Amino acid sequence: MWKGYVSLKDLKNDLIFKKIVNWSKSELILEDGTKIEVVCSESDCCAWSEGEFTNVKLDAVITDIKIFDKGKRIDNGDGHTSYAEVIVYHNRNEIAKAECTADDGNGGYYYSVCALKVKDKLCVVTDA
Repeated sequence: MWKGYVSLKDLKNDLIFKKIVNWSKSELILEDGTKIEVVCSESDCCAWSEGEFTNVKLDAVITDIKIFDKGKRIDNGDGHTSYAEVIVYHNRNEIAKAECTADDGNGGYYYSVCALKVKDKLCVVTDA
């Protein structure tokens, strides 16, 4: 895996106290134009990862972001799959959620990384 990933704490410096003004399944757009994207930051061969934002509340200020592991390298019959959620909060209220998945490909011989991308920074959400 690429070593240039930042911690979630580092990523939060670019996001806390900014307002979500627009969104799609693949990104949140903040009031200053910053995008929070869910991306497949690494993969090889037939491995893949993806994520999708849901339940977004516009005009809410971000006060915290957390990543929750929902299962690592679970046997899927042809390799392994990992699952995680990214939850964006305003105070204690959930204002956005991204369901993320990473799969290690045919027979589990490969790898993938699902990450949050903000500007030129990547933060690992889950990998397989």
